[in-house]
Amino acid sequence: MTMTLTLTPGLFFSLILTPLLFLPCILADEGPYNQSQLYDQGRMGSWPTELYRSTTAIGLAVNWVQTSPRCQDAGEYYLLAPRGASVHRPGPMILDHGGHLVWTRAYGQTYNVDVQRYRGQDYLTFWVGSDADVGHGRGTYFMLDSSYQEAYTFPAARNRPGDLHEFHITRDDTALLTSYDRRRADLSRVPDETGQAGPVDGWIWEGTFQELDIATGRLLFEWRASEHFAFEDVVRGREAGQGVSAAEPWDFFHINSVDKDRRGNYLVSARYTNCLSYVDGRTGEILWRLGGKRNNFTDSAESGPATNFTWQHHARFRDNDTAITLFDNASRGVGAPARTSRGLYLDVNQTDLTVRLRHEYWNTPDQALSSQSQGSLQLLANGNVLVGYGWNAAWTEFSREGEPLCQVHFGPQREFGLGNILSYRVFKHPWRGAPRSRPDFEVYRYRAAASWNGATEVVAWGLEGTDDASAGQQQQQQQQQQGNLESGGEGGSAAALARVTTVPKVGFETVIPIPEDAREYRYLRVLALNASGHVLSASKLARWDPAAEEAVVVSGTEEGDDYGLGRFGTRERVAVAGLLGCALVLVVGVCLLRRFGVLFRRTALRRVDDRKRGGFRRSKRWDAEDEGRLSDVEGGEGVELSSLLGQHRVGPLSDREGEEYRSRN
Repeated sequence: MTMTLTLTPGLFFSLILTPLLFLPCILADEGPYNQSQLYDQGRMGSWPTELYRSTTAIGLAVNWVQTSPRCQDAGEYYLLAPRGASVHRPGPMILDHGGHLVWTRAYGQTYNVDVQRYRGQDYLTFWVGSDADVGHGRGTYFMLDSSYQEAYTFPAARNRPGDLHEFHITRDDTALLTSYDRRRADLSRVPDETGQAGPVDGWIWEGTFQELDIATGRLLFEWRASEHFAFEDVVRGREAGQGVSAAEPWDFFHINSVDKDRRGNYLVSARYTNCLSYVDGRTGEILWRLGGKRNNFTDSAESGPATNFTWQHHARFRDNDTAITLFDNASRGVGAPARTSRGLYLDVNQTDLTVRLRHEYWNTPDQALSSQSQGSLQLLANGNVLVGYGWNAAWTEFSREGEPLCQVHFGPQREFGLGNILSYRVFKHPWRGAPRSRPDFEVYRYRAAASWNGATEVVAWGLEGTDDASAGQQQQQQQQQQGNLESGGEGGSAAALARVTTVPKVGFETVIPIPEDAREYRYLRVLALNASGHVLSASKLARWDPAAEEAVVVSGTEEGDDYGLGRFGTRERVAVAGLLGCALVLVVGVCLLRRFGVLFRRTALRRVDDRKRGGFRRSKRWDAEDEGRLSDVEGGEGVELSSLLGQHRVGPLSDREGEEYRSRN
């Protein structure tokens, strides 16, 4: 089939301008930024990302504001869930200790990504659902095994909405979670900010936590705040209009974390009470309160105040339940005082009801942050303390004594607090990922690119070549029978594949130079190698023609074994690129203006490499998670744009959406 292309002025300019507009956005894997003022000024975009040649996965480009070798723990990984107005593909994400992407999946609105232990095995855990009810969620709890398969998924019990704030696995191998639902309540003794009494038959957001048996979903314990906490004891009053109807309930308690101690009792953090409540695990009675209007503890005189935290998050027992850590927001939201947030490490004597401030965790003055909501604090195995700043796209790793060691931004500082990009909590854990998929592989001219979403054991990539399109399939069958994925073994099919080169793994995606003497091979594939040189997995074969004008991509997540085929673009689709280009010029014009100043600074080295391998044409890609959203865009310099189309948010938030983002949580 032959297509006639009419070169109109609009088409001409779209073909010329579109690649230039996207050049700063698409050239990757370049790795994290280091003390970049342009990044924090928003010159890299509201959501700085890394895109790749071999896969449509989107990586998070972070900016290391401060670094220290004391944060560089091989085998330790940062866990977060970017979301917000600028994040057009939200989901859980794992980064290595240097800030490179390790794994991500577009689950949607995701909170509370963590690694937790259940029955002796580590799982990647998180919540996914709708957070459209301002500050509350309705969703499902996920537990993924080391191969990223969903081992357990469950909702809250009793058909209650599973909330986003907590998913904590106890030492008893049970799950603690939160839930919010609308409930009738007598608010006649609760005046609003104008002094008007509330209705007798008013409405509240009920703050509830549950403890479940993970394997069966059986409810073990449930606690509802309104049955144990008086409305007069809360700190945030009833604002005008709240509580008068089911459409506008009063959120009086706002539970955001739950922990369980060795006695079987619970530590509950409620944002709008400015206190932690210690709840009896049998009766639900509140045994004591730390902070707030009815504080039961006496501060230690020599250490400074330890009960003056406000709007706090993520309270956890430590040191055999003799200490507590928490994130002190010190700020409630728009219109309230914006005080500097901090982490707290408190020694708690439950017998004498005394509390002592052991450590505080403050950022450096030039990086002082006020988080209106969300946040976390984690004690790390290496002795450091990790503080996530919730509403602000940042985390800091401190020494145990409180010295800031590493400060990281995962969104521009200029836009902190606007809801453009944030993560409810940030954690750091050891993790071993062994995905069941194959590596993703792209080849074009004398450059190949390899990646494997989620794999943590890869240290090098081997490149193999063959003239037999069925060699990969035959070898795979033979290796499965032998129980050995080592390449180069004896046998006719194995001998048909020869090693071309081996290179160290670099970042998420590794670019592999193809030697010119490899031209004798018509097909190539990559091998993922571990530290001992053993093959962890092999990609499918990609047919290779160094003179071809199209890149060939084979996906490790596609169904079927289309060995030797791959997927590639065709010249007939240039007209499609032109039409898309006309639309993209309008959409990304702002991107050009904001990024023009860093066009050459950020991409100079990569463009030199591109010249060596000729023009890089966009190719047809397939992502198993994006089935039905294929993009066949081709033409001009650069990489295919399928990951930028479809879900990308264009334009500002509406007034309603903006207010929801500002007040959420």
